[in-house]
Amino acid sequence: MKSFIKYYNEIKPLYQNKLDLTKKFQEIPSLFSESVSKLLENIYGEDNLDRKLIESYIEFDPDKEPYFKLKKELMNFLVEDWTDSDLPSILEKMAKAAYARYKHIIEDHDRTETFRME
Repeated sequence: MKSFIKYYNEIKPLYQNKLDLTKKFQEIPSLFSESVSKLLENIYGEDNLDRKLIESYIEFDPDKEPYFKLKKELMNFLVEDWTDSDLPSILEKMAKAAYARYKHIIEDHDRTETFRME
């Protein structure tokens, strides 16, 4: 089984910092997809991936665990690594962190509804 945890550990501090600084729940989905794209770019190389295209294949889904969806095109690219590596669990960790921040922002009763929607 392959392990990609070293790549995750490289992006984790910056990802977590950006999540912590996020004030609007609307920003969470793009931050999640950008960070997953960066992770995949680090794993497979910039020459093998178009980050902007890959970002469009990754969707944060706060309504249902595991809190993310990958489009078929990306799954076709990841096929072997998806079934025989720790990549799914890494993406789940990233999605759970994003969901936790998302939920925290939504449930923050100290803010007004107007501020959240800005």
